[in-house]
Amino acid sequence: MDKNNKNHETPKPTAFLSSAKSLSKSIGIAHQRRVWSRRSESWDHGDFPGIDKLVEQVLKLACPQLDMVAVDLGCGSGRLSIALAPLVSRVIGVDVSSAMLDRLNEKALEQGVGNLETRLAAIEDLSFQSGSISLVVSSYALHHLRDDDKQRLVKEAVRWLRPGGRLVIGDMMLGRGASRKDREIIASKAAAFLKKGPGGWWRLVKNAGRFLFRFQERPISADAWVRLFKENGLVDVQSHPVVAEACVVCGKVPTG
Repeated sequence: MDKNNKNHETPKPTAFLSSAKSLSKSIGIAHQRRVWSRRSESWDHGDFPGIDKLVEQVLKLACPQLDMVAVDLGCGSGRLSIALAPLVSRVIGVDVSSAMLDRLNEKALEQGVGNLETRLAAIEDLSFQSGSISLVVSSYALHHLRDDDKQRLVKEAVRWLRPGGRLVIGDMMLGRGASRKDREIIASKAAAFLKKGPGGWWRLVKNAGRFLFRFQERPISADAWVRLFKENGLVDVQSHPVVAEACVVCGKVPTG
């Protein structure tokens, strides 16, 4: 065999790994799109007091100003976007589900919100011009991302932000039980589900499977988010527990 014939070279393992990662990512994005499109009609009718408190804390730590251009990652039907809109110049709501964005646009029209625009995109593939954004926020969306995509997102968000711009993430934040705090949160959530009877038992099994196998539910701890913020150059990084597993982490781009 001619050793110089490159047509017979065996593909490198890294090529297979790259293709597998790309395929897995595409499948994951398609799954999220289906899940959230199905939930678009019922989402606003659910009772989510924890999320409401999380949104309040995100808004507080975002320090919104009327000259800001803000991006809401995983905006869904607009719980955070619509609350933020009167406080800034413009809000760009980004979501993977067109049905969720349709619902958001309907609500914005009903409530007379005219400075909100929507973008259909997976967060993993999102991009903005460098230094074009004043504020990046998110509420209960980023725990669905794979860990590599969380890292990339923080790096990208820092690039999008202007000097002094802020990144504020409110989300489910816990590790997989390595710390005492994680174990306490997991135990309290399990106890709450068990008290609800058969319906709660089923939700416990379903959520435990997602959490353990990192399928759809991929939270990391607040400490891990803080490290990501600091590693990517953000300053004044803080974490603020809200309720149960919910926490908000914020930081800003240096001005000097």
